[in-house]
Amino acid sequence: MHVGDAVVTKRAKKNPRKENSILEPQTHFHERFEIEIGIDEAKRRFVNRVRNKIFGQLLGEDKSSYYIIHRETLRDLAHGLGEEYTTIKSFSQYIRDDSQIHGINYGGDVFHKCLHALEVIYKSLSLQDDSTKNMLSVYINTILKDSEIDLGITWKDGAFIRSGAKILDEKLVNESLRWLSDPKYKNVYDPFVKGLSHFLESEKRPEVLSDVITDMYESLEALAKIVTGRHGKDLSANAETFIQKVKASEHYKRMLKEYIAYANEFRHAAGEQRIRPSLSTPEAEFFIYLTGLFIRLVIETAKMSANNAA
Repeated sequence: MHVGDAVVTKRAKKNPRKENSILEPQTHFHERFEIEIGIDEAKRRFVNRVRNKIFGQLLGEDKSSYYIIHRETLRDLAHGLGEEYTTIKSFSQYIRDDSQIHGINYGGDVFHKCLHALEVIYKSLSLQDDSTKNMLSVYINTILKDSEIDLGITWKDGAFIRSGAKILDEKLVNESLRWLSDPKYKNVYDPFVKGLSHFLESEKRPEVLSDVITDMYESLEALAKIVTGRHGKDLSANAETFIQKVKASEHYKRMLKEYIAYANEFRHAAGEQRIRPSLSTPEAEFFIYLTGLFIRLVIETAKMSANNAA
């Protein structure tokens, strides 16, 4: 067991709450003062917390014995990232954006390079030091918990997993797409597919995530116009008639009202010259499913009406 690692392990045993989040959700400064934290800023903070807690504290980047103790892990990291190993580079230096220096472009994406590095380090430690490897998982989960907004990733068994990655495999979405493929629903189908495309694209371009909300809203608004026959009215004006046509209860009317209010926060932001609200990947995915549920409500109602008529 390494000296630097032994200190960390000993402290963890003495005080098992040592690595609990210091930024519990109810105490987040930005929430108490209603400060918007976007996805890019949240990712920047994640990387810095990794540098502080994992590279600096857990792996002892600031200790004189650091290069000797973790030489093999550093070599494994360089190999895993496809970089040339050198004794003058630290963990932090390996995840910086070197595109300006070497002409190699990692997409300028230090966040994903950091995620990749953590996976490589975990694998390397698995062959050398189980104690530090286990603490690495504790630190990673703590840092994820400390994030101001959901980064759309989870840590499991030494790997980061993107949440919401199987959106197009879900029955709810695919059934909606099949039903909407009828040419008469083109105005509903097109924005729905556009929203799905924006959702998938948001993995590399987080700024388009909010477009998912406006696309899905446009899809449901077009469907409401068809169901009600009131093509000159927006979704707000058609909401009550829409619910009546599909024979849903008052509870659905309240749900639809909240759906509209939520979407309008994004739709009206530009016209009111304000920044769109922060949005996480799981939250955007939920809105897709919610839109699909309203579409499914129409689908099932149409099926029942057809069966009764027969």
